[in-house]
Amino acid sequence: MADNLPLVSVILPTYNCAHFLLHSIQSILSQTYHSYEIIVVDDGSTDNTKEVLTPFMQRIKYIYYHQSKGAHVARNLGIRSSQGKYIAFIDADDLWLPEKLQTDVEYLEMHSDISMVYSRHINIDNNGNKLDEGSRTRLPSGNIFIQLFSEQNFITTSSVVVRKEVFGTTGIFDEQLLNCQDWDMWLRIAYHFKVAGINKPLVKYRHNPHSLSKNRDNVLKYQKVIIDKTYNSFKDEGNGISDKLYKRRLASHHAKVGRHYLRTGNKALALENFYLSLKYNLLNFRTIRYYLYTMFFSIPSR
Repeated sequence: MADNLPLVSVILPTYNCAHFLLHSIQSILSQTYHSYEIIVVDDGSTDNTKEVLTPFMQRIKYIYYHQSKGAHVARNLGIRSSQGKYIAFIDADDLWLPEKLQTDVEYLEMHSDISMVYSRHINIDNNGNKLDEGSRTRLPSGNIFIQLFSEQNFITTSSVVVRKEVFGTTGIFDEQLLNCQDWDMWLRIAYHFKVAGINKPLVKYRHNPHSLSKNRDNVLKYQKVIIDKTYNSFKDEGNGISDKLYKRRLASHHAKVGRHYLRTGNKALALENFYLSLKYNLLNFRTIRYYLYTMFFSIPSR
């Protein structure tokens, strides 16, 4: 640990990800910023994760959880055992660019009004080959709560560094959620605090086809859960969510779900969701076109 520099607690949850874990650990150890602790929370892995980690045991704090509960539960264990002023998250299959922590910590130290930073990222495949830059437009900063609620989650977990004290206000990851826990967490932080987007790629985000996030039906289900939860938590507050915004968000969500089921050949669910979308926003002509197309034309099933 470097003297006179704030300590960053790097929390890395892992479950049966030994193939990628070595590269993730090495990307942390290659940081130009040196005041950090690495907390690896093994969420009940049954592969050779511990064997891969053995050479690094002097450099990491290793926590083994006997039963897999999910990355959000593992992150909470890491937060509870952390000693740092700042908390950084990295998934076991993602990579950090060498200047990642230094860039984030310097920004937070210079901007006391900002409680969390995130950055752009580069998409890579399972072999580490670059696919594209995942975020090309300027990232939102400041009071981003309404924008983060109105859009899909645009914050990559492995890019986040947050002041630990924030969790005293927001609480930690919701362990009752089975998906979209990160979006829920960022929404709670963004409601109470200012957030800054670092407009340079500092993370390599791996597109793993076996990832839970690839289960589209499950993701869409829990996106609706988060929309309802956030509305019920922050409606009628000073900078919260109005009924009008909530209905507009529901219309947008159901239209997206309808298009998903249209693509996958499920006509009944496509029609149901287009109908729900129009229930909340009757004058969305794009959704009207999708609804009429689905009603009067047959679509191939998969």
